[in-house]
Amino acid sequence: MADVSFVSRRDSAFREFPPASAQVALVIPFFGDLTVWIRRPDRGGWEFPSSTRRSGETIIEVAKRELWGSARLVPARLDLLGAIRQDGTKPVTSYVYMSEVHNLPWSYELPEGVAEVGVFKRHPRPLLTEWTDMILQAALRARRTGLR
Repeated sequence: MADVSFVSRRDSAFREFPPASAQVALVIPFFGDLTVWIRRPDRGGWEFPSSTRRSGETIIEVAKRELWGSARLVPARLDLLGAIRQDGTKPVTSYVYMSEVHNLPWSYELPEGVAEVGVFKRHPRPLLTEWTDMILQAALRARRTGLR
């Protein structure tokens, strides 16, 4: 199992993770006090929308693409929360964004590769990774303290 660490964008260590170093974008979408989660049929639990960078994309373009591609959400804006570093045989850096969404389009067919889209007051079970709750708690703290 890889070691996972989270660095807030407000932390001085965040400078070690410039946008060009991020391979993955992860977005925590909020609809009021609820969070929007997805569950893919080939994975064992709920997760936030995330995707790998494609050639020529910026990391923020990845975040916007994934929100639309997995949950049909269009964010009013994306706020950078920080970065996740997964140290393993091949280290991976993910940028973590928060987004407020104002519309939940429930009258559509699910995007390809998504089994369910759900909104929850607390996190659903089971979670895909054990560190997802750590990221959610950081996002909730940031919302309480006014991250902008």
